[in-house]
Amino acid sequence: MCFSLFFFCFFLRPCDRNMRDCELISCRLRRVEPLCRLPGSALQQLAMCGFYEDLEKGVTLFRAGEQGRYWYAVLGGQLEVRYHAADTKDGKVGIAVP
Repeated sequence: MCFSLFFFCFFLRPCDRNMRDCELISCRLRRVEPLCRLPGSALQQLAMCGFYEDLEKGVTLFRAGEQGRYWYAVLGGQLEVRYHAADTKDGKVGIAVP
């Protein structure tokens, strides 16, 4: 499968995809660590509902107490997790790098 075709399909919003697009996305996700460990049905759901989003540095994905509406997979770059509490000096819990 052409890598650029995968990104073209994944950039489409879920409502704009057809079944062939979802098959291409699902096939590509099977080759991504650690997504390859997910059952096929979970990969199909990701292919049907997920979409690629390129975020700027410093964007807040969600805040403590908010109801989760999205699931994120970090494909590149790094993710900083902060938790603000009186007993933590700078609030940094950790940095995740794929």
